Amino acid sequence: MTTVFRSFLLVFFLAAASAATRAQEAAFIAHPDVAESSLSADDVSNILLGKKTTWGSGPIKLALLSTGSVHEAVAKTFAQRSADQLDKHWKKLVFTGKGIMPAQFKTEAELLDFVSKTPGAFGYVAPGGATGSVKTIAIQ
Repeated sequence: MTTVFRSFLLVFFLAAASAATRAQEAAFIAHPDVAESSLSADDVSNILLGKKTTWGSGPIKLALLSTGSVHEAVAKTFAQRSADQLDKHWKKLVFTGKGIMPAQFKTEAELLDFVSKTPGAFGYVAPGGATGSVKTIAIQ
């Protein structure tokens, strides 16, 4: 095997492992009326950072957990920030008039209830935590 081919294989397997890890960190959910059934990792990042604010059908209502390992993992993986840095990012957007603070919840049950009842809502829960009252969004 050539060095170039080995390098290619290594990059391929690392990318595959990274995608598998992302899928295991959280289940992304939306209100059942949201048309999208999948999003790219970049889309999720842009939503979490307030850069993508609308679906095809209207505004995105972002719902975040306020604490916990799932919240930490989502912030780190998709926003490339710690949970604290993500919170400060949103406070800066609000302070400068460039955003509206996402809804924040202490429990997944509260977040699920909000997403199921709020048109345009988007959030995340632990893998396997989504219920039939919300739409699960695949991340590609």
